[in-house]
Amino acid sequence: MTPNSLGGPSLGGSVGGKPLGEGREAVVFAYGDNAVLKVYRPGFGGHRTEAAVLRTLDGHGVAPKLLDMVDHDGLPGLVIERLAGPDMLTLLQRQPWRVLAFGRRLAETHLSVHSVSAPSTLADLRPALATRIAEAELPRHLLDFATHTLDGLPDGDRLCHGDYHPGNVLLTGDQAAVIDWGGATRGVPEADYARTLLLLRWADPLPSTPPLARAAIAAGRSLLARAYARTYRRSAPPLREVQPWLAVQVAARLSEGIPSERAMLLARLQRLAH
Repeated sequence: MTPNSLGGPSLGGSVGGKPLGEGREAVVFAYGDNAVLKVYRPGFGGHRTEAAVLRTLDGHGVAPKLLDMVDHDGLPGLVIERLAGPDMLTLLQRQPWRVLAFGRRLAETHLSVHSVSAPSTLADLRPALATRIAEAELPRHLLDFATHTLDGLPDGDRLCHGDYHPGNVLLTGDQAAVIDWGGATRGVPEADYARTLLLLRWADPLPSTPPLARAAIAAGRSLLARAYARTYRRSAPPLREVQPWLAVQVAARLSEGIPSERAMLLARLQRLAH
């Protein structure tokens, strides 16, 4: 393993054998006692975006620190501060009676993210959404509706996570830290807020989610979404064009190819189009 662009010496950590977590784009390993190594899979370049975001957020108290960029067996990797706390989704499953407090915390942390100017190197959100909508295999009338709606929405310079939900927020004591920034973009807060509303209200749990956890998610998701939305709207500047952004985000979500969601999302997009 060799160091990369942070310019410092190798941290000297050793990579733990079994992954701490795996996703479509990356695998996360323990790296020494106080860090993790996030190794991106072949063909994915989100490490550049994630590194830029973590540098920008250093000192804001809403994300772990980037410690190094490395090459791991020919693949790009990020060495990131390891935080001790669980993610909010895990805590929700253990302590469902705290759903309203978690919804408020989710909104407060998202507002802190949206107060930050995005790095100039990040992709703009609107073209990224346009690409995803084009790949969503929509019926022609819904494709035309989503494309026309997106054309009328504004650009922005705020930091947008793109996949902000309780599973990507770690809680350690009084600190909330947002992880998984590989899909971050520059845009308006309303777009990122709409994406989170979609995920909280309608996203299907991962196939590996146990039945008991699925039941807990189904029971609490509407309460969580309402608490998140109420707190965000109360504390944010006046929100504009949330419904159009929601329609666009539903269309873009269909490009992710989740079979269990497709019929439901198409029906919702159809209703939003009328």
